Order: sequence, then structure tokens, then C-alpha cells
Amino acid sequence: MIIRIIIGGSGGQGILTLGKLIAYACNKKKYFVSSLPTYSAEMRGGYIYTFVAISKNKEIFAPLSESCDIGIFMNEISYKMLKKYLKKDAYIILNSSLIKIKNKNEKTIKVAATEIAENIGDIRIANMVMAGKFLKLINEKFLKFEKKYLISEIEKVITDEKIKNLCILAIEKGYKI
Repeated sequence: MIIRIIIGGSGGQGILTLGKLIAYACNKKKYFVSSLPTYSAEMRGGYIYTFVAISKNKEIFAPLSESCDIGIFMNEISYKMLKKYLKKDAYIILNSSLIKIKNKNEKTIKVAATEIAENIGDIRIANMVMAGKFLKLINEKFLKFEKKYLISEIEKVITDEKIKNLCILAIEKGYKI
């Protein structure tokens, strides 16, 4: 089984960082993983998204898919633009701090990631709140993926020591939601 994920938002919201973190953590866990980031020319403020594909025992040749199992969206524009890449019964994790869409799908999970990150002390770690929620979802619905793998790989995507510690706290908060 291959689990396909799309992560979307605006430049500066840590979309590529979140995709890399998931890919590095899967690699450390010895899962097969493939990712493909894409972004617009504007960078900060422009749209950005990344595909990640994970498998426990099957090689992955391309992460691109028009039938993703999980969508993680940091803002409303990315959700509206990228939801076409989701399966009909996909799980959706929305940053409810910035997405005010009424979605009655029982597989939609709303996380006030920006608000939680602000309360922790740095708005830039909203993506890590979403990482924690993603981790809980993948553990409950898809495959075993221990928190230690995600946390151990933070140093590969974040260099600032203070931010690393906040990222760990954000992952913990996201996981508990």
C-alpha cells in the first residue's frame, strides 16, 4: 500500500519544510518514500505545495497523484486549488485559523495551527502543529510511525536551536489534538 499526501499553502508557511521532515522521518524509519515540491515564482506569498508518497514495503516511482489519501492545507487558497488531487474519501487536515470553509466531511480535521503556534511563541511553527496532527492520523488510520522519527529529523530541516525546541513542542501539541 502506498499512502499519498499533498501539502499546500503559501510561500513562507513551511510547506517544503513539512514535506522534507516527513520524507526524512520516513527514510529513517526505513519506509520507502518519495517527495516532489513545487512552488510559484513569487516564493514568499506565492502558492506552494508538495507531494509525499510513503510505503512500508513497496518501491515508489513517482509521488505525483490525482488520488491522494491525505491533504494538509495551511490556507484557504491552497485548499480550494489543490483539493482536486484528493481521493473522494481522503482525510483532510485544515488549518482552521486561516481556513473558514464549512466542510461536513467526517474525514476533515480542523486544527487551529496558526493560533496554537502563536500561543507557543512563534507563528512559523504552525506547520509543525500540522505535522503532529498528521502523525496521529497516519498512526491511527494507515501505518505505525513513531513520534521519535519525526522529532529526530527536525535538525535536518531547522537550524536554529530555539526554533527546534519550539518545533518539538508544536508537534506534541498537534499530536494531542
